[in-house]
Amino acid sequence: MKSLFAAIFVFTGLLSAQTATTGQLEGTVRDPTAGVVAGARVVATSEAGVSRQVVSDNAGAYLFTLLQPGNYRAVNAPGFKTATAENVVVRITETSRMDVALVVAAAAGEVVTVQAEPALVQSESAVTGRVVDGVTIGEIPLATRNFTQILGLSTGAATYLPDNTAVGRNSQNISVNGARVTNNSFVINGADANSIGTNSAPSLAVPAPETLEEFKVQTSLYDASFGRSGGGNIQVMTRSGSNNFHGEVYEHFRNADLNANDPFLKASGVGRPALKRNVFGATLGGPVKKDKMFFFLSYQGTREINAASRINSLSSNVLVAPGLTDDRSEKTLLQTFRPKLATGTFRHQHQSDLPGPVECQAAERELRHSDAAGGREILRRQPLLL
Repeated sequence: MKSLFAAIFVFTGLLSAQTATTGQLEGTVRDPTAGVVAGARVVATSEAGVSRQVVSDNAGAYLFTLLQPGNYRAVNAPGFKTATAENVVVRITETSRMDVALVVAAAAGEVVTVQAEPALVQSESAVTGRVVDGVTIGEIPLATRNFTQILGLSTGAATYLPDNTAVGRNSQNISVNGARVTNNSFVINGADANSIGTNSAPSLAVPAPETLEEFKVQTSLYDASFGRSGGGNIQVMTRSGSNNFHGEVYEHFRNADLNANDPFLKASGVGRPALKRNVFGATLGGPVKKDKMFFFLSYQGTREINAASRINSLSSNVLVAPGLTDDRSEKTLLQTFRPKLATGTFRHQHQSDLPGPVECQAAERELRHSDAAGGREILRRQPLLL
């Protein structure tokens, strides 16, 4: 049974070098004369302390598949100084490259440290898209603490501005390269997170920003392993524990002392509506078994008093005309709002309220004159109801 499992693992690893939750690292090991070094032992160690080892082939090439996103360090070869490449970044769904030039060792135990520089162009793949890491997610202002509000940072993605007065999660749909907002696919930690009914973001589970390691919006030329939709593919990866315990406690709040009034409300003479929001939570991660198993926990709660949203009491103050009641009869509406005709006289309800023939004829002549001056054809000629 163990042999069968090993065979399956190797076979699937060859088929997919990276998945919706992993990336890969490749490169070439060379000597001081730029010749390739075969048999170099390359060790990739994550920030969590987990190490993996491969050996360079006859062309000096090495390849790590299915790596968790994060920073890594490598490399070593017999007869050369131990070269350590720091901060080698592996991103979700992408292939990172780190070529290493070794130096002949003058004495045993010498170490050369190389600072890895991220590639400006992803030359290993034609996929277009952008990775947004946890640091960026934490530093960019989010209207209602929802990562979907910055999905539009990727090239080709378009969305509307988030409304920070919205009630609830306020998830945003994006249109990728002109496709429908229901043509996207969401994957969280490798699991399909799409809404079966609408396939849209408002039904999406939204982890707290503090729990996200990174996410990527692939906009075009992604391979068949992602598939499913013709729009964008969004892969989300949450954080993991490490060999060290780490955590945080946070609260984000807003209240009347920090809120400015909406300019349209101010112009209408309406005071600043009540809006008080408290978003609080905590995270904790650490080892279950060092170098083998880790845990990560997260909790977030929201308490909100909202009178500023467009779907509640804001509309009763501004968007509904003063004096309007549940009585919508013609008589009541005419008495309340007293609409004027083009002649400047008020509209009445009943025929008994009409003025005499002379006044009607004068009003009709004024209308005809106005129409003639404006070059418009009069289709109906009848006494006006003044």
